[in-house]
Amino acid sequence: MIEPTKTKPMKKYIISLLLACSTLAISAQPAGMERLYYTYKGEEGVVAFRVPGFLMKFAGMCAGLDHSERQLLRSLRSVRILTIEDQDLYSGVNFAEEVDAARMRDGYQLLLEVHEPDEDVIISARERNGKITDLIVIVGGSENTLVHVKGRMNCDLLESLSEVAGLKELRYTAEL
Repeated sequence: MIEPTKTKPMKKYIISLLLACSTLAISAQPAGMERLYYTYKGEEGVVAFRVPGFLMKFAGMCAGLDHSERQLLRSLRSVRILTIEDQDLYSGVNFAEEVDAARMRDGYQLLLEVHEPDEDVIISARERNGKITDLIVIVGGSENTLVHVKGRMNCDLLESLSEVAGLKELRYTAEL
């Protein structure tokens, strides 16, 4: 029998991998998202993943997940992640500067914008009927990551997403 303490890291790894494999429809992306994604996708030292909704729902049926993790995976339609793993190859790149947060439209609300000397964070979302339908997290600077989540998420599910995926910036959206 597998001990519960040993399955938790594996569970986080599987969920993070599933989240990392996803993309969204190009038309649903705000200013600069499409250009940013396709500029770096496939380049050396860059990881780009797409996870479609059916795979999220399938993962939500897996045993070993607690109720909130299952509910989170079932609420997601798709996830797209782009991250630069080899920062030395892209030393001057800052995703937050490349995506103009001021020009985000199509109903997106700027939830959080933080600019520090070594890191910039932008979190933006689109809401419909009290649920978040699109969530965008852009981290630029010393680490560059773009996460675009599409689904019908309650704010409390976002806190679960931050814990499972290791995106500490998302925990602030649950408080907003």
